[in-house]
Amino acid sequence: MILVNVDSLSASELRSIAVQEGFADADELSREEIISLLEEKYEEEDDKALQEGEPNSRYMSGLTDYRDSGSSVEALPGVEALPESYPDTEIHLIKKSCSWLYAFWFVSQNDSDRLQDAGGSLSLSVTIENSGRHEEYDIPVSFTDTEWNVGIPYGRGFCRVALTGIYPDGSRTVLAVSDPEDLIDSYWLSHREEMRFSDSLYRVYLTLISTKEGGLPGNPVLREIIEMFRKEDGADE
Repeated sequence: MILVNVDSLSASELRSIAVQEGFADADELSREEIISLLEEKYEEEDDKALQEGEPNSRYMSGLTDYRDSGSSVEALPGVEALPESYPDTEIHLIKKSCSWLYAFWFVSQNDSDRLQDAGGSLSLSVTIENSGRHEEYDIPVSFTDTEWNVGIPYGRGFCRVALTGIYPDGSRTVLAVSDPEDLIDSYWLSHREEMRFSDSLYRVYLTLISTKEGGLPGNPVLREIIEMFRKEDGADE
């Protein structure tokens, strides 16, 4: 099942989905007309599923559920099938926040076989330069892992992650290195008064960083802000 936010799609993408859903004269309909028809169709199907005791597949506001085959999805404008494997070993970083980077990688079959045949292991070698301070550490990963969240400090500098093979004798080989990702400061640490005197803003910020169960993750920025509030209020005295 693929969930599609119809409001964010282009007219050509919407027309492709409308054709798959069996709407006549989809090419002659406007973008707004297609959105209205799709929303009405999915609403009717959700009501029917609810009456028959089936689970409602729509779990977020504004998302509709496009249930066609993989071949139909690949026929959508701009959609391409990903290859099952890649010829080269690569690692990339995407910034999630001022505290976290998302690392994803692929190890070629040749590199994987050579390292495993020698009894070696894989590791993410993290390098952080932050305001003149240098830090390096390893995160052990398995050969089946393809992604990891890397914690970073906020500040000025960069983080780089290398995919490293480690052999039983302790020797190391670098298989791939990511481009450096800049560290950034937290806006709220230097503008916390905006949040302190605005309950609605504080609730919005908490909503953005809370888990789907409503709990709070180990967010260092939030923890530091709360500690500052407590000190300013004299809670620790």
